[in-house]
Amino acid sequence: MSDILSTISDNLIQILSTIITGIIGYLGLRIKNIYQEYIQDKIKKEIVDKTVKYVEQTCKNASCDEKKSKALEKALEWMQEKKINVSDTELEILIESAVNCL
Repeated sequence: MSDILSTISDNLIQILSTIITGIIGYLGLRIKNIYQEYIQDKIKKEIVDKTVKYVEQTCKNASCDEKKSKALEKALEWMQEKKINVSDTELEILIESAVNCL
């Protein structure tokens, strides 16, 4: 038993540094994922805002349903080009929000 305790005490700094490195690595990955999520959400909002403005400028005589379907189509196309995943529901909500801000 004393051999185990002496081995642990001899290697205590290495054990602690390994544990701390693991914790810091995990936290780093979590922070990176949260940051990427934030950036993707920001990009989605910018794409939808620009798309809604584009549709308003180019389809002045179209009905609301036609404008909405055009905005959905163009925003989805643009996001696919940038390899951004978005659900239909999220895209509709973002478009409605962007229209409300006009």
